[in-house]
Amino acid sequence: MSRHLWPVGLVVFAGLADVAGRSDFAFYALLAAVPVVAAAALAAYGDFVATEPPAPATVSLQALLWAIGLALVTASAAVRAPALGSVAPAVGGATLTACLAIVGIQGAVAVARELGRK
Repeated sequence: MSRHLWPVGLVVFAGLADVAGRSDFAFYALLAAVPVVAAAALAAYGDFVATEPPAPATVSLQALLWAIGLALVTASAAVRAPALGSVAPAVGGATLTACLAIVGIQGAVAVARELGRK
């Protein structure tokens, strides 16, 4: 669970920086989040591969959500790079919003998975 706190923290920080009008901080947070989210996505995929078939729905859903999150974080950082000194394009805000929604869904899935174990 702790391996997921860094990517979530960086994405949430980027969202808060974007709301505050600091698109430069949001860009750097997203840039830092790309390898961190990639590592989390690979770890989730490893969990998916390591489970006995058929894999539980929560394990496969987490792997899928991390892959989508990686694509969204990468796209949001890439769109913001040319506009570093100015306001971020609307696509950058939309991809960041979608990434924040993915983080929320991942949190709900993780809570459901933990409650299912008890």
